[in-house]
Amino acid sequence: MATYKVVLFVDSSLTYDKVMAPDAQAILDRLRDLDAEIVYVEDQKGWTRSQFTEYASKVEKVGPEEFEPNPELLEQVVDADVVLANFAPVGKAVIDAGKKLKLIGVTRSGAENVNIEAAKEAGVHVAVAPGRLVEPVSDYTIGMMIAESRNIARMNIQDHGWLGDAPNVGYIKSLKGQTIGIIGFGIIGRRVAEKLRAFGCNIVAYDPFLPDEVFEQEGARKVELDELMEVSDFVSVHARLTKDTEGLVSAEMIAKMKPHAFFVNTARAGLVDMDALVEALSAHKIGGAALDVFTEEPIPEGHPILALDNVTLTPHRAGNCSNLAALSLDIIVSDVERLLKGEPLAHPKC
Repeated sequence: MATYKVVLFVDSSLTYDKVMAPDAQAILDRLRDLDAEIVYVEDQKGWTRSQFTEYASKVEKVGPEEFEPNPELLEQVVDADVVLANFAPVGKAVIDAGKKLKLIGVTRSGAENVNIEAAKEAGVHVAVAPGRLVEPVSDYTIGMMIAESRNIARMNIQDHGWLGDAPNVGYIKSLKGQTIGIIGFGIIGRRVAEKLRAFGCNIVAYDPFLPDEVFEQEGARKVELDELMEVSDFVSVHARLTKDTEGLVSAEMIAKMKPHAFFVNTARAGLVDMDALVEALSAHKIGGAALDVFTEEPIPEGHPILALDNVTLTPHRAGNCSNLAALSLDIIVSDVERLLKGEPLAHPKC
């Protein structure tokens, strides 16, 4: 009989098939090497992408208690030492049922799907997996910059035939020598900057929560938000959405952008005044935009942004890659290993 029991709560994003893939299983084998049994519980069986998107948005706003606990999870957690979850809800009922529970690990950077207060009261640690999206999102962000500024999607000859000049023909430029403004200079923003330096870009960044030495170490010039909007050829958003950052990129800030600058958002739509952005794009007050996130997803039919000729739009896929389960599990399993060895957690929420 195994010494420890780990319940892996899979959902329609971190699916059973993904965690059973060889790369993910190789990571989970590290727990088996510590004499842990791994039990899989499936949530959200048969959900569509739109169902999951609606659910995830609700969880981020209200937490896990608005959802009925999964009965199989309630049964399996009774003698579990660890529960690992992605977006599936882990509320007070689950935590109370887990009499041996020591750790709830979330395979994302946020823990909105976990009742943190209930975990604290029960003496259960909660850990997260920051940085799991660093590589896919930073890759995607730079791809979006190039796709929009160089017209890669709209010049697809399979869709449009052999086209002539693009709408931005007068200001199509190589990335070399361009000034990239990064809003939110956390782990993803810094990785974007690192990759863009290889293109020969100049980096300016805004993040009021970081000390000056972080910008210096990363070769970026620290600026206030209004200056960033004024000097950047590309503005890329990588801040977390909080009450303080909601609407951070306001109509006033968008009005400060260069007439040929591009706006890129692979973070959260709520960081931006989307009505003001659409107005600026419609009037060609800025060069274009590449957006992976929207106020309402999917974008409603007939929305004015769908008729624009200076946008590249993708369906919230910046973090989507075939090895994401392994990337996520690698980070959180490291903290499970620390817990089982009696070591401090690297990424605790409580």
